[in-house]
Amino acid sequence: MSRQGSSARAAAARVAASVEAGQHLPQALDRALRRAGLDTRDRGFCTELAYGSERWRSLLDHSLKPHLRRPLGDLDPLVRAILRQGTYQLLKLGLPAYAVVDSSTDAAGEVGAGRARGFVNAVLRRVAERGLPDLPTDQVEALALQYAHPRWLVERWVGRLGRDGAEALLRRNQEVPRLVLRLNRRRTTLEASLSAFAATGVVAAEVPGLSYALALQAGGDVRSLPGYGEGHWQVQDVGAQAVGEAIGQAEFFLESACGRGTKTLQQAERQSGRVTGVDLDPDRIREAEQEQRRLGLLAEFLAADARSLPDNVSGADQVLLDAPCSTLGVLQRRPDVKWRRGPEEFSARGALQAELLRAACRACAPGGTVTYSVCSQEPEETIVPVKTILADGGFVLSETPPPCAETLTEAGFLLPGMFLAQLRRIA
Repeated sequence: MSRQGSSARAAAARVAASVEAGQHLPQALDRALRRAGLDTRDRGFCTELAYGSERWRSLLDHSLKPHLRRPLGDLDPLVRAILRQGTYQLLKLGLPAYAVVDSSTDAAGEVGAGRARGFVNAVLRRVAERGLPDLPTDQVEALALQYAHPRWLVERWVGRLGRDGAEALLRRNQEVPRLVLRLNRRRTTLEASLSAFAATGVVAAEVPGLSYALALQAGGDVRSLPGYGEGHWQVQDVGAQAVGEAIGQAEFFLESACGRGTKTLQQAERQSGRVTGVDLDPDRIREAEQEQRRLGLLAEFLAADARSLPDNVSGADQVLLDAPCSTLGVLQRRPDVKWRRGPEEFSARGALQAELLRAACRACAPGGTVTYSVCSQEPEETIVPVKTILADGGFVLSETPPPCAETLTEAGFLLPGMFLAQLRRIA
């Protein structure tokens, strides 16, 4: 195995250690790839290890535990990451044991854990020899390990969805997601983008129900893909795009709590009137403005608290609140999130979401529409805030299905990884 291969493993281990220290996986990976100087193939492999080891973390730990004399949590974070990622390569990727063991041992040296090289070598050899241990007999614990989710979350879903429904959701969460792009309709066309990807050997396909979406079979750094530098597209999942496509035409569109502005910029492509995004975090506003320049779109971004929106953004005829949430609906894309969450946070999040939604409703003009979305399908974050607003009066719930709708609930629609409700102001 080449030294470059061990360098990809070392970079992936640094990503995992950063995630355990509190960084979000996409940002930690982006920083690591910028610094590592890897070629395209090894950037893709580093990405696979970083995401795969987070996706299957608890099952990997279960496989390592019999071969350790002390708790995995007591190990150096970089050594722990190398062991998890080596186990992932052996048990999930099916790579040759000699290659995994040798390169993982070299990676330990590259991250400054040279004294752990023999330990890494011995543990991974035992994992390769003995494979995956038996699962426990407890049904919930077995599901939690088989699909690598926290037990509390599996218990929650079994209680709400039943065992079969919970297992179907767990299985879907563990699937590797497609890379989905939203084409910038101001700069390119579906046909031109398909041709550009085909010319470079990237397999791209249209997404049913969405006119400006492409799903790619591609990994690694998206900035190396055709059209990135020209602002021809932006990464945006199917459910998130569907939310944007459900919004009507507006003289004034406002997104409250816009984050990095992806949905605001989608509306800058779709709308001909004023398009404004508001978020409390100045760093996110700067990132949104950078993307705006890359895409060549017209929008304004303001740093303000979405719980008390300023007067200069009131009277919008289309308001979008994609509220901060648990992100449990997009675990395919963000596998690290499930290890950060706990059962205690839903009530607090629900209260914040209701507060943000009330503020968004105050900014809506009479006859206008507030679109509420979250990348979660948990009742406290979906049905409860919407029913709170309906109980306040002055709004009615739309029953018009958005693109890609999967299920109608008592207070909105479930989309792929998302929830959406549209509230029309009548008073």
